[in-house]
Amino acid sequence: RRKMDYAASIERVKDCGWFWGPISGETAEKLLAGEPDGSFVVRDSSDEHYIFSLTFKLNGLVRHVRIEHDHGNFSFGCLLKFRSNTIVDFIDSAVAHSRSGRYLFFLHRRPILGPMRVQLLHPVSRFKQVQSLQHMCRFIILKTLRRDLIDHLPLPRRLKDYLNTPHYYSEELATQSLLTKRCTDSRS
Repeated sequence: RRKMDYAASIERVKDCGWFWGPISGETAEKLLAGEPDGSFVVRDSSDEHYIFSLTFKLNGLVRHVRIEHDHGNFSFGCLLKFRSNTIVDFIDSAVAHSRSGRYLFFLHRRPILGPMRVQLLHPVSRFKQVQSLQHMCRFIILKTLRRDLIDHLPLPRRLKDYLNTPHYYSEELATQSLLTKRCTDSRS
C-alpha cells in the first residue's frame, strides 16, 4: 500500500502547473528571469540521489535547492518539523507558510555561507502557455500508459516516434531543446 501511495503521489505532481518535469537548472533560471521575487518551479532533480529540485527567486537571484525524500517524507532536509508524505502537499504547505508571512524557510548550507532564505509565493505555471492538441494528447497518453507499451499501440510509426521522444511538460521548451540540439549537431 505504501508503494502505491508513493507512486500515486509522484503521478499527482504531473497535474501541478508549478512542476516542469525534466528541465535543467539553466532552463529553470530562464523561466524565472522575468518573474518577481518569491517565484518558483519544481523540476526533476539532475542528481540521481534526489527526486525533485526547487528553483526559486529571492532578492533578484535565482537559486536551486534539492528536495529531500527520506522515510516516506519530502522536506528541506534539516527542517524536521516541516515535512509531508507527498510532494504536492509539501509544496502546498510551503506556499501557505510563505504567504502567511509568519514563516520563512532558512536552509543551512555550508557554515561559511550561512543559512539561505526560501520564500515560495508565486508558482510559475506551465499552464500559462497554450499547448497544441498534439502535445496535450501526448501528455495524457504518456501519463496513462507505460512507455514500454507505446510500440504496441495501433499507430503509425511516426506517431510512435513522437510519443517516444523525450517528454517535456511544456511544448515551447521541447521546441527550444530541439532547436538547440539541431544547432549543436550542425556545428559538429
